[in-house]
Amino acid sequence: MSPTDIGEWRFNVTSSRTRERKPEEEVVKIAVPAIIEPHVFEQVQRQLHARSPRVVAPRLTTGPILLTGLTVCATCGGAMTLRTGTSSTGTVHRYYACSTCARKGKSVCKGRSIRMDKLDGLVTDHLVERLLQPERLAILLSSLRVRRAEKADSANQRMMALQREVTDSEDRLKRLYRLLEDGVTDLDEVLKDRLNSLKADRDRAKAALDTAMSHRLADIRVDPALIESFGRAMRQNLTNGSVPFRKAYLRSLVDVIEVDDAQVRIKGSKDVLERAILAGRAGTESSSQMSTKWRTRHDSNV
Repeated sequence: MSPTDIGEWRFNVTSSRTRERKPEEEVVKIAVPAIIEPHVFEQVQRQLHARSPRVVAPRLTTGPILLTGLTVCATCGGAMTLRTGTSSTGTVHRYYACSTCARKGKSVCKGRSIRMDKLDGLVTDHLVERLLQPERLAILLSSLRVRRAEKADSANQRMMALQREVTDSEDRLKRLYRLLEDGVTDLDEVLKDRLNSLKADRDRAKAALDTAMSHRLADIRVDPALIESFGRAMRQNLTNGSVPFRKAYLRSLVDVIEVDDAQVRIKGSKDVLERAILAGRAGTESSSQMSTKWRTRHDSNV
């Protein structure tokens, strides 16, 4: 994906000789018809970055540790990976610890760690007991529906304005054509330029209108019974079965888990929840998607 998808074509970005990136002020930006919304583009870019093998090793996202690949240090954003420690009694404990601190030292990040069994339990219990309860899911989807309605209203106003532009340009063209047909005026160079300008305005407005109509959001309503069925199935999937199995379902809903000194913040996407529930209606399994924060009022902190 590139910025062209959201309506901006960038030219003169790198040097043709050295291939080095040029300063931002030298980049030429040209508006083009967008094919996706900016927030969707940003979500895709974030998830592509998060899944890149250069950022997180594949073994962390598919391995047998439940939260590796999802858990990050709230201070530096570095991945929290498995570490072991031995207590005074000789018992070996496993921890999620900041990998940045382990690799680069406390001068880069003060680091933090948390018992693996404790964090696994906190995250799983929180999702099962709060997020995946029918009442909570219904509230989240309701707020998503309100946001979608606001976007739809804004989009409708934009389409109405574009339709007026199209109609106005076409009326102006008709008047000019009528003057030519009636012999009131001649088709000189000035009039040709005017006709071409009006045609260009009309065509731009039509193209923008077509794009806006193709991106129009449909009104989606999720049956309460479907929410109940989805929540029940996901609660079962997150608490039973092998770790890789549970991890796959966890990653389908959660984008990142931030571990702070006093809080654990679980972040995901309302849009993902809705798509996952609707996929259940179609009899298909949900897949990992993009993320925005569904923890809108800090009321989902562990």
